Amino acid sequence: MFQAINMTRFKIQAKKVFFICLFFSSINLISQTFDDSFLNSLPEEVRNDLLEQRSVENLLEETQYRRPSTFIEKPPADSNRFGMTIFSMMQSTLMPLNEPNFDSDYVLDFGDRLEIQLIGSKSITVQPVIKRDGSINMPDLGKIFLSGMSLEDATKLLQEKVRASFVGVEAFVSLINVRDIQVIVAGNVFNPGPYTLNGNSNIFHALSVSGGPSELGSFREIDLIRNDSVVESIDLYKTFIYGKSSFGQRLRAGDIIFVKPSKTLINISGGVKRPAAYELKENENLNEIIYFANGFTNDANRSDLRLERIDDGSVRVQKIEDITQNGLIDIKDGDSLIVGRFPFRKVTIQGSVKNPGTYLMEEGEGIFNLVSKAGGYTQSAYPFGAILQNDVARNLSIESNRKLSQYFLRMLADNPSSYEAEAIQFILNSLNDIDVTGRLVAEFDLDKLSSGVADVVLQENDLVMVPEIPSHVFIFGEVSNPGSSFYFEGEDHDFYIAETGGFTDFADKKGIFIYSPNGVTNQAKKNIFMNNKNDIEIYPGSIIYVPKKVPNRNFFNSASAQAYAAILGNLGLSLASVSVLKD
Repeated sequence: MFQAINMTRFKIQAKKVFFICLFFSSINLISQTFDDSFLNSLPEEVRNDLLEQRSVENLLEETQYRRPSTFIEKPPADSNRFGMTIFSMMQSTLMPLNEPNFDSDYVLDFGDRLEIQLIGSKSITVQPVIKRDGSINMPDLGKIFLSGMSLEDATKLLQEKVRASFVGVEAFVSLINVRDIQVIVAGNVFNPGPYTLNGNSNIFHALSVSGGPSELGSFREIDLIRNDSVVESIDLYKTFIYGKSSFGQRLRAGDIIFVKPSKTLINISGGVKRPAAYELKENENLNEIIYFANGFTNDANRSDLRLERIDDGSVRVQKIEDITQNGLIDIKDGDSLIVGRFPFRKVTIQGSVKNPGTYLMEEGEGIFNLVSKAGGYTQSAYPFGAILQNDVARNLSIESNRKLSQYFLRMLADNPSSYEAEAIQFILNSLNDIDVTGRLVAEFDLDKLSSGVADVVLQENDLVMVPEIPSHVFIFGEVSNPGSSFYFEGEDHDFYIAETGGFTDFADKKGIFIYSPNGVTNQAKKNIFMNNKNDIEIYPGSIIYVPKKVPNRNFFNSASAQAYAAILGNLGLSLASVSVLKD
């Protein structure tokens, strides 16, 4: 048995050796795309090794740039400080990749590799590396010192030496590899420590790989320390706010980038275009804060500025009476500047009005004002079927539907095999399929609205849809032919059910629901004092729904009525929306 196993292993190894020999004897195949038939002829393990080798060689042949994969996203921080989102990434490794972002001002030093190509009566290409003494060796030219020179000056020097030594020869110089340097990022930085960068890096590069200043760090006082002396201090606001270069000189090996703690952070909110917490220097005031925040918004109330401060365990509020005196107001770290806003709100009206669109409404204005701004109704408008959607009402409807679903789930759990279960499942499915809109029942008759009694004050993001007057009544549920029927004035729901072929055998004739275009849902009941006519008037666009009959009439309790009202309301809104948006 062991001999058989060993023989099998020997055959496998022999196959590997054979294919490896084949691989090395055909090494020229590595430099080209493999043919599918050739790959398919190889064992899977050898084929995978071959493709992996090809990938490695391709990677080595390519110019190496810093790729996004060398960075990782920082953990999300709950901070409103300006600038924190700029440093949302940090380097995932201490070993950089070369990136060709140098220019003619780049200063050469130990470790940089040049490519010098001589063309003419003497044609050679060499790739010397600058040595520790700052020199390179050139054939027939000897030692040339380049360390400390800019790339442009070094190129001129080499070209002059070549012209002086060789007749009819031109030199072309390029920098093909940039040296690595190690610096230390310290102080109030997200991830302090040593970092390996390329020799063309500046302070911003070092901050980027380390994740930038921490929540306590300063964006405005970042020191470059070299040989125990501060050689430069940068202010990132010069770049991020004023658009000026502030990243300083190129770094050298052994440099320390030290992020000082922030001193004065002031939060600004309300009527400004970029609310955030900004850092102030000693000679700056509230005017700078407003400038940093991109100025006031259009709805800012410039006469309503308040400075809040925590003082001895309580909040002290100082009202700024004169904005021109901002420069004289004393500010402290942690203060908050609140800019009031006029209570305008944007409201949209669609459908059968003369000028549909989004309008800016003042506080207290309602539907009458909105329709007036939109030029009034068109001749085909159906105000009785108009819809008002509100965000608050939508959230309440979502919560109401959630509670209704829980109620019917409990009912289904208690009666899983009863006949009522079908109706319960139908309601559950319908509730889950509802796209809650948050309709408010509102008055849209301009004559009634002009008195101001029935008008509804509009809120931010409210939506009004005014459909055209329909010519149909809609009948759904347990009827022979669900759909629509032409509207006939004065007819009740029995008439329209007869128009669709009458009830099915499963119809609950006593549990009929009627949804009116104004958003009101009622359960139909007979009134003996109205000549056996139904007491609920049918309007153009009304929806009549006949539910399925269940043995237990108690099933149609208040929760069931609420559920059917929600379901029909969504259907009615959909029909109105189609009418509004059909153009």
